[in-house]
Amino acid sequence: QGTEYMQITLLGTGTPTPNPDRRGPSQVIHAGAENILVDCGSGVVTRLHETGIRPPEINHLLITHHHSDHYIDLDHFIITRWIFGDDRPLNVYGPPRQKEMIENIMRLHEYDLKIRVAHQGTARPLPEVIVHEFDEGEVLELDGLKVTAFRVEHPPIDYAFGFRFDAKDRGIVLSGDTRPCENLVKHAHGADLLVHECMHAAKMPFIPGSGWESAEQRLEAMALYHTFPEQIGMVARDAAPKLLVTSHMNPISIAEELREIIGRDYSGPLTIGEDLMTL
Repeated sequence: QGTEYMQITLLGTGTPTPNPDRRGPSQVIHAGAENILVDCGSGVVTRLHETGIRPPEINHLLITHHHSDHYIDLDHFIITRWIFGDDRPLNVYGPPRQKEMIENIMRLHEYDLKIRVAHQGTARPLPEVIVHEFDEGEVLELDGLKVTAFRVEHPPIDYAFGFRFDAKDRGIVLSGDTRPCENLVKHAHGADLLVHECMHAAKMPFIPGSGWESAEQRLEAMALYHTFPEQIGMVARDAAPKLLVTSHMNPISIAEELREIIGRDYSGPLTIGEDLMTL
């Protein structure tokens, strides 16, 4: 298939809260011969295995922002790809500080990697990662597939991005983590598919000692950097994608409940995302 044919597989549609049904945030874009991984949440390597994609089939990896649930298994992916026998460079694209993060990851695992090579009795090189730090604009182009980063609003994170993937007349947009955002609406307008975060924060149980003073304080803070299901319909109504897909959902999220809430302001095609769903 050429790059005019695009698919997305939702590898992880969850949040930092552990949930075996919704692993950490991650998705893979399939375009022609390319598989582009976006974010590296908890469980991404296992989810890739479940889809039949081997880590060496991925040479390009994008990070939306530096909240740990979006990169927590980055080292697991890098090392597994190498263990699977791939000595080609892995290209990692991320916001400022991405280079420092990769350097720290490689330093952390240097002992393990070196003793593996010594035990094998080879002079095999350690994993090579080429880091591309970006700001808003075109991130990469591969055989007719163009990837564009755009700023979203996820304070206090200073560099938070969504991505748009364009190939011929097809467009897929990933929101990343954001509150309702005009810049996202602009870049997602008319896309074939918009994957948007859906944080049902009001239903999250309050855990004393978690750092928040009260459930009310936590809810007020989360409204500054996440999009609640009551808001997604208005975002989608303005962006007018051909299909809206939800992601980044809590364990307590109930699909039919989300569908009803979003449907109050949005009558377009809607899919409640699930891990391993391909669209």
